[in-house]
Amino acid sequence: MWYSRGVSYAQGDEQTVDEKECQAGFTMVELLIVIAIIAVLASVAIRPLLRAKSAAKEGAALQVMRSLQKAEASYFLRHRRYGDLDALAGFGGSPVSEGQREAASEYLFKSVADQNGYTIIATPPKANMRTYTLYDTGVLEGE
Repeated sequence: MWYSRGVSYAQGDEQTVDEKECQAGFTMVELLIVIAIIAVLASVAIRPLLRAKSAAKEGAALQVMRSLQKAEASYFLRHRRYGDLDALAGFGGSPVSEGQREAASEYLFKSVADQNGYTIIATPPKANMRTYTLYDTGVLEGE
């Protein structure tokens, strides 16, 4: 009597163990096919995710620009002139200082201001994203 994979065989039994029953696992070709399918799915999914991330950063920059627009109006009512980003930050109305990158959007904000008007420019962290410019007239370019 002898045993193979939990099956006992008596001498004279004509049962044989099939070669395929003894092999376990996947072949190299099967593994490569699975890897190729995963790679194709990943490449299809990554591009929309990156676009969504850029759109979220642009949206965050627009929110900051709208906040700065309100801060400029408040600053002007109090001081009878417009302020640069540092003046607005000291006044408590700006989420960013001059030449600083805002955390959520990663945009770089710069401003020019005097008693007659202001211009605020938001420069994106990547070239494929929009640059925004806010003027004292309320016009926001780049939308």
